[in-house]
Amino acid sequence: MPEDDTRNGLRVGGWIPPYSPGGTPAGPIRPTAHPASIAGRPRRDSFSRLRAGGTMRPRLVLAAALCLACAATAAIAVVLDAAKGPEPVAAEFTYPAGGLPPQPFPPAVESTDVPVSVLPSPTGTTLPAIPTEDWSPPPKTSPVATRTTTGPPATTRPATPAPVSLTVGSTVGLEAADRSGHRVRHRDYRGRLEPISRRDGADAAFRVRTGLAGNDCVSFESVNFPGYYLRHRNFEIRLDRNDASALFRQDATFCAVTIRQGAALALRSKNYPNHHVVADGEWLKIVQTSASRATAFVPRAPL
Repeated sequence: MPEDDTRNGLRVGGWIPPYSPGGTPAGPIRPTAHPASIAGRPRRDSFSRLRAGGTMRPRLVLAAALCLACAATAAIAVVLDAAKGPEPVAAEFTYPAGGLPPQPFPPAVESTDVPVSVLPSPTGTTLPAIPTEDWSPPPKTSPVATRTTTGPPATTRPATPAPVSLTVGSTVGLEAADRSGHRVRHRDYRGRLEPISRRDGADAAFRVRTGLAGNDCVSFESVNFPGYYLRHRNFEIRLDRNDASALFRQDATFCAVTIRQGAALALRSKNYPNHHVVADGEWLKIVQTSASRATAFVPRAPL
């Protein structure tokens, strides 16, 4: 059956809760005054005992549980302590009246360890090599008698090289003994002393002929200009054609003089015996000087 909306609202403690049937939602509902307080008697709170009882009861229960736990722990400890046996007592040891008998010392054992030195090793010294197990000292040998001879020891003299010379009919190149690679050559019909390569080898090659002015001396004919000879003219060495004149034959004849213990030659003029061929820079000329001061030449094979 449907609820009756006209019934009175629920009253709690003399006041109607808000929004309950029969209540007035227009404004806050205040509790009504207690009849006892109105009559001048003190008002008793109906909920105080309830609040006090609800707070103390859990505390009492917790305290009782803690007491029971402590009692159980103590009981278990007593039981475990009773289960243990008595502590073992160390037996008392008494020495005999006469004292301990003398104990013999253990027999000495021969040690096979090699003693080790603890001293610091010397620094800066070289130790000799240690021989291996297979090493054995060398056998002693008797000294060998040496025969001494009387007289001075034999000396070996170095072979003396043959003195250089000019061979008539051969083709040579005249190289300066003090200027390696520099040879006598003709260029622009002038006699020069220059470094020669194979390209210029023909200008520095001469055939040795019998002297045009005497058999005891020689003349030098050009290889690439046959009929042309080295001669001096105005004291300069030139390359001129043989004109068969007596003056040409005299100017084109030179005598080879051995110098420097046969290691080189000096060329002396036939018609000016006190003049020798000298290199003045790159130019060749005859100068009045000794053979030792003249330019030294060494015959070489042509290039």
